[in-house]
This record gives sequence, structure tokens and C-alpha cells, in this order.
Amino acid sequence: MTPRRTVRTLRLADVGADDAARWADLARRAVEPNPFLDPSFLLAAHRWFDDTGDIRLVVVEEDDRMVALLPLSRRPRFAPLPLPYATTAGPFLARRAPLCAPLVDRHDTTDVLTTLLRHLGRRSSGFPGLLELTLFPGDGTLHDALHDAARATGTPVLERYRFERAAGRPVAAPGSWRDLLSTSRRRKLRRFARALEEELGQPLVGEERGDDPRALADFVELEAAGWKGTTPGGGALRVVPHGVEWFTEVAEGFRARRLLRIFVLRAGDVTVYMSVKLVCGGGVFGVMDAYDERFARWSPGVVGRAAEVDQLLADPRVELFDPCMHPKNAASTALYPQRRTLVGLLLAPRGAIDRALVRSVPWLRSARSTLRDGVRRAGDVTGRMRGRRAPAPGGGAASSGAGAPDGQGPASVATSPADSARS
Repeated sequence: MTPRRTVRTLRLADVGADDAARWADLARRAVEPNPFLDPSFLLAAHRWFDDTGDIRLVVVEEDDRMVALLPLSRRPRFAPLPLPYATTAGPFLARRAPLCAPLVDRHDTTDVLTTLLRHLGRRSSGFPGLLELTLFPGDGTLHDALHDAARATGTPVLERYRFERAAGRPVAAPGSWRDLLSTSRRRKLRRFARALEEELGQPLVGEERGDDPRALADFVELEAAGWKGTTPGGGALRVVPHGVEWFTEVAEGFRARRLLRIFVLRAGDVTVYMSVKLVCGGGVFGVMDAYDERFARWSPGVVGRAAEVDQLLADPRVELFDPCMHPKNAASTALYPQRRTLVGLLLAPRGAIDRALVRSVPWLRSARSTLRDGVRRAGDVTGRMRGRRAPAPGGGAASSGAGAPDGQGPASVATSPADSARS
């Protein structure tokens, strides 16, 4: 018997406690995990940032369960053409979410997406005929199901860009992810770790502090002590208006469900490196990290990130680690030997002109994003949460990120327009 599905549209301001609970349950069941669409992330943002006001949640429901959630923002013009469109890259998500995959139940994924596209294909949906999906998985179940649903509804799809970024996945025993690194890189990691231990006179020890309510405050201190906290526009949580308040609320929401991970690498009483990650389903996603820049000559960010991966991939519950790394930061990305693929898609659920636009690839060439455009957009987003380029080499406790001094680190949490993922 075909389940009865309904579709409705919600503003973030209209999400009540019951909706939030069902939304969180969908995030747990989603075929493609995405903590940046979790209610703890988005609802907290709505309480602190004005740029969430245009987000509309398109929700597919079966009985009392949410089975899909797609956040969309209306934009007036699909440059260079005078056509309105709906996009997952509205002001907030474009700046602060390094992944925009919608939440879709892992069961009947294609049928659920077919229902969603049919709804968006009706004028009564309230959305334009053009639909842009950014930072969408380039392969896997959600990717294939969307294309199957598009065929079922006659919705043309155009892939506008495709790129790869760093990822980590379990390696079959007795192997290790480090076996995938070059001999010289493994040797360099061991040399840096030994040098840190010799300078500090204590062995390096990694520990998980996600359950510790004090851990985020310790991270904020470490981050603020570095260039991101002392350089104008550096983007540390403490210097971004409402940054600490917002992410403290995010962290508390994830911690309450045991979905917050804060990794600490220390030698005795000295914290060398910290990272903040969010868990969704079988995925773990890097948000921010920072290291003590007093020891920058020994690349503590690189050593810390390697120790972080060791810990994560030893956990049988982890299927994917996405550090949300800026793909243009070659030095940071090189630490991770595995990759995941992301794409940008343009769909036309309805409208003769919109469908002709998507189908006419040669004519659209001037409006299509090149790979550089796609990577730049990914960099705008993934460069915000875990990283941004430091103003000069060397220096103190940096949020590792898009080009931190030793090419190692994540940035602050997508807290400023120029900030949104580890790079």
C-alpha cells in the first residue's frame, strides 16, 4: 500500500517543539547525513542571525513522520538571466554550511524525492520553476535517487560543477588510513610528533571531551589566542558578533544527543590542538579546529588532525569523516588520502522557459559555473568553518583552516561571511 504523503512549507520561526523533535529524528535516519541541516544548527542560528529569515523548509511527511526536509531561499535573478529561482545557498547556508544535501529518509528515498519534485513542479508550491541544489553529493544513494526521481517526473537536471574534497573512511583491518599516505608523509608526521613531545617533555595524548560542558569554552580560548582572534576579520568565535552565543547553543543541542565531538591533543597540561565536530548518522563533520601557535614550527595542526583521524576511524560507528576542507588548500587536503565528490545541480521542476534553459546546455554555457566557480563556492563555504588563510606564516593558536600558517587548519565556524568550513 502506497503511503500517504503530504508536503508543507515552514518558516524557521514557525517550527515548534513537536516539529523540531520529528526533524531531529529525520536527521538521524537520513540517507545522506548532514548536521548543518540539523534543527540544533539551524534553529539556534535563527535565534542569533538575521540572515536566516528567508529560509523556507519544504517538508515531506508520512503520517506523523518527516521523511524529507529541503531548505530553500528565493532569489530574484539567475544571472545573467532575468529568471527567479530557489536555492539551497541562501545567505546563511551559503556562508555557513559546507554541505547542503537535503535530509531524506533512507527508506523509499526515490519515491520521497519524486513526491518532493512533483510538489515543486506545481505553481501552488510558491517556489519558482528553477531549483539550484548546491554542495550536493556527487555519487551514492541520494545522488542516484534524485536522478531517478527527476526521470520519473520529467524534470531536467544540469550538473553545473563537480569537485572533490578531503574525506576519511574506515580501512579494512589490519590496515590503517595512514597506510594510504606516502612514506615521506608518514615519516614527517612521526618526526613532528616526536619533536613536540621532546619540546614539551611529555607524551602526546588524545582525548574526547564532547560530553564535557567546559570543553567548548576551552576551545574558544585557544582559538582566540591565535591569529583568528587577534587579526581584524580573523573570524574567531569570540570576535564575531553572537558567534560564541550561537555556537554554544549549537554545541549544547548536539551534546544533549551525544552528537558533539571535541577532540583534544595534549602533552601533560599543555593543550596542543583542539577540534570541534558534529555527528549525524554515520558521518562526522569537522567544524572548527585550533592549535597552539607557540609550537607552529612542529606543525601541531597537522599532528593533531592525524591523531583526530586515528581516533575517529577506530570507532566502528563512523562510516565517513568529512573534515569540510577547502579543496583549494592543497597542503591541508594532502593529509587526507581519501576523497568525496560534491556537485552543484540546476533543476527545472516546472515552467517551459525554465526547462528549456536547463536542457539547452550550449546556450547556457555562459551561465554555467565552471569547476573554478564550483570550487570557489565550496571554498566560500568550506573555507569558513574550518579555515581561512592567515595573514602571515607562523604565529599563535590558530583555528586551522583555509590556509592557516602551516597549511593545517580549520577555520571558525561559519560565523562570518568569509568563514564556513575547515580548509
